[in-house]
Amino acid sequence: MFIKFIFIALAYLVFAYYVFRVFVRRDYKIHKKLSPTSYILETLVFAVHANMFYLTIPTKWPYIPAIPENLELRIISAMIFGIGIIILLVAWFTLGTKPSFGIDKNKLRIDGVYGFTRNPQLLGYGLILVSISILFNSWLTPIWLLLYLITSYFMIQSEEEFLEQKYKEDYKEYCKRVPRIFGF
Repeated sequence: MFIKFIFIALAYLVFAYYVFRVFVRRDYKIHKKLSPTSYILETLVFAVHANMFYLTIPTKWPYIPAIPENLELRIISAMIFGIGIIILLVAWFTLGTKPSFGIDKNKLRIDGVYGFTRNPQLLGYGLILVSISILFNSWLTPIWLLLYLITSYFMIQSEEEFLEQKYKEDYKEYCKRVPRIFGF
């Protein structure tokens, strides 16, 4: 099982690298925005990653594994999961799902949760993954988390290149003040 997981993980990383560092990067450079194809590929990268979890536990897709009996793990996992969901939702709403009358959509968003981290959506999703890893306590879940971190790095590189090109000095100053992820 370990060899199979490693092989799938490496194939996934090649795919994620190609999507973020070739497709997405090209769209940002040429079109100054993502194409529908890039949106679909980004979604596919994260959907594949989410389902790779089933390679780390003894449950077959699409069944949900039994929740462990350890109450402390369940509480810790639920707290981290809740924090991740809150960060994720706040980030989504800050970016524009709420009414934005009078807000310049072409202005760099540095308020709210974006004042603490430049990538709150990735942080929120990452915390959700950590909570799942704690809850199910499989020896392969750290590799699953590492894949997420590497994939996120590919995505962040492409986005930062685009944002620096679009917002120039404003973005550079923002990067000096605010970490990519809390403290990192």
